[in-house]
Amino acid sequence: MSREDTDTLKGIGVCPGVAIGAACVIGTHYQGFLRFHLPAGKLDEEVRRLSGAVETAKQELELIRREAASRLGEEHLYILHASMLLLSDKSLIGEAEKRIREFRNNAEWAVMAATEHFSHVFDGMDDPYFQSKKVDIAQAGERILRHLTRTDVLREDFGEPGIIVARDLTPGDVVALSRHGVLGFVTDMGNRASHTAIMMEALGIPAVVGAGEASRRIATGETIICDARNGEVVIRPSAPAQKTYEKNRKVWQSLRRQDESFDRGIAKTRDGICISISANVESDEEVRLLPSFGIEGVGLFRSESLYFNRSDFPSEEEHYRQYRCLAEAVSPHAATIRTLDLGLGQNATLFHGVRNDEPNPALGLRGLRLSLRFPDLFKRQLRAIIRASAHGNVRVLYPMISGVDELLEAKRLFLEAQEELRSEGHIFVDNLEQGVMIETPAAAICSDILAREADFFSIGSNDLTQYTLAVDRGNEQVDHLYRSLHPAMLRMLRDLTKTAQEAEIPVCVCGEMAGIPVNVLVLAGLGIRSFSMTMFRAREVKKAIRSVHFADMESMAQSLLACRSSREIEERLAKFWFDLEKEESRVESAV
Repeated sequence: MSREDTDTLKGIGVCPGVAIGAACVIGTHYQGFLRFHLPAGKLDEEVRRLSGAVETAKQELELIRREAASRLGEEHLYILHASMLLLSDKSLIGEAEKRIREFRNNAEWAVMAATEHFSHVFDGMDDPYFQSKKVDIAQAGERILRHLTRTDVLREDFGEPGIIVARDLTPGDVVALSRHGVLGFVTDMGNRASHTAIMMEALGIPAVVGAGEASRRIATGETIICDARNGEVVIRPSAPAQKTYEKNRKVWQSLRRQDESFDRGIAKTRDGICISISANVESDEEVRLLPSFGIEGVGLFRSESLYFNRSDFPSEEEHYRQYRCLAEAVSPHAATIRTLDLGLGQNATLFHGVRNDEPNPALGLRGLRLSLRFPDLFKRQLRAIIRASAHGNVRVLYPMISGVDELLEAKRLFLEAQEELRSEGHIFVDNLEQGVMIETPAAAICSDILAREADFFSIGSNDLTQYTLAVDRGNEQVDHLYRSLHPAMLRMLRDLTKTAQEAEIPVCVCGEMAGIPVNVLVLAGLGIRSFSMTMFRAREVKKAIRSVHFADMESMAQSLLACRSSREIEERLAKFWFDLEKEESRVESAV
């Protein structure tokens, strides 16, 4: 193929819009450092060099944080605050210092090794949220390395505004680069839930992440189109293509201006049907931000963070303090706490006496299966959740269930925990609701049986898609087959919703599907009225819900059920979405 030929890369669009301009490819990945064995007399000096680089990185990030505060407001500072915390993390920095003192490593090597050590904690975790934590750690390491090597490419003068292409970027990089009038971002790595993607969206700059080999296939100066709406990067577009995309770019700019007048009220369709929007969160910092996004409840609280980076199990009091804070913060709205959803390999040191070399961890001892293997530890968490119910509207959610026996065993231990607490004089809510994550085909198919024992369903769409389609979503060789709107998925979700309605129990979607506006419209059309998502997606989802009539969602969902393939579904849905945006634009223009 000649350099004049058009080429297209597929990625993930994270901030709807279109950017057209010259590419600026920058290198931000630091690797290939040599390992030096330092003499004993040089160790203190090397540790001071490491400390100096960390302090300089903190100062740089603090300047970026102040700038972001003036441009974006307080609600997005949490992301940069998380980056600051990692630079102060005693485990990460302490591990690097230990490698200098004990193994006599040079600082660059020590930082790389420490980063890899802690990133390993998140290896094998399917949840995109925790995948993003691994990325955060890697990015903290790279920021320190920049200052150790004094090679900060972000300080370069980029000349005319263009589209930044990089292997990866940190949230701080995105803020710093945006000073140069950047038109768009394209990265090889990343996903929709990453902090970098969230910052790109907050700044309103079109971006495509996870575009594979973009930084290697695009040359600086080449004209590219960053189509964040469709998650595509067009390299060396033809003149007619540029003209078409330019027209789309103007439409999106108009829609973006309309977004600025968005209010944070409830999500209600044009004909008055209310859709519940809650959040997936992990930390107190995230919970405090919920009112800023017009979100009142927590549909999924990930309790795993208490287990990370430690060699002992969290105590009942540690659990209790965290859950009580959560319950009080969102009361009177629901705080749904998912019990431990780790696999053995994600913190093997905690689970002594159990093999952690499972050939297929995704189908192994994880979620509720792991909790039931260690009933005393499981009851410790259940006791804390039950005690927290005295301080708010707490619900408990059991992950990775494949049959009713697992649910019945969990409920038996739950009842035991209640009886113990009652005998000890604790006050709690007797009828605390117990729900089931529907994330295996077995749970979906047997949902009528589970519905007799569960108080609510929460659909984990990521795992449910993966297991139903038998597609490893982390395997790029079969990535094209991972389609959450596959005909099999739509039929399964339709039947599951019908089962929940007949049993008169609520059903919520808390996976990635719940954060994609057009998918929410499909699921609402199938009868689902509750969605839990990363809070930063709520704005787009609410806007989409407010733009439609409920009858149109039902009609569209029914038409999709008649489709024979994912491609047919996606094409029909794209047309529905395009017509919806066109109508929105027409109405706004008339006003």
